[in-house]
Amino acid sequence: MTLGTKILVAAAVLCLLAWGLFLLSGAQLLREAGSLQIVYGEHEDFFADAVAYHKLRNDSLYLLHLPRARPSYQWWNVDFKEMTITVGKAPRSLGSRKYLLRSDRGGTKIDDRQNMGEWYWHFTEAGAAFSGNGLTCRVRKIQK
Repeated sequence: MTLGTKILVAAAVLCLLAWGLFLLSGAQLLREAGSLQIVYGEHEDFFADAVAYHKLRNDSLYLLHLPRARPSYQWWNVDFKEMTITVGKAPRSLGSRKYLLRSDRGGTKIDDRQNMGEWYWHFTEAGAAFSGNGLTCRVRKIQK
C-alpha cells in the first residue's frame, strides 16, 4: 500500500470512529419530513413556510419550526402516537445536520395551564391543530 492510500484509509477509519462516538453519545439525528403540511398564524397573518423534522426511524414525533412566530413559539414537538404537543427549544446543529441529544427531551406541555395559559388542541387521523395566545397552527398529514 502506498503512503497516500494509508492516509486515506486512516482518515476514513477516524471519520467512522468519530461518527460512531457521536451516535453513542446519545445523538438522535433529525431529517426534514415532507409528509406534513403546516399552516400557522400569529393574530391576522398566516404562513405556510414551516418546516417539520423527525427522528430517523420515528414517524410519530415531529419537531415543527415556525420561523415567523414569536421566538418563544418557534419550536414545537407534536407526538401523534402519544397525542401530546409541547413547546420546545431549537435542536442542536452540526453543520447543516440537526440533532437532539437524549437529554434534550422535554418542553412545556400545551395542557399545562399554569405555565402555558389557555390553549386548545385537537388530534385526528389526518393531523392536529392547536391555538392559543394569538398563535394558531394546523398540521396535516399528506397522504402519499
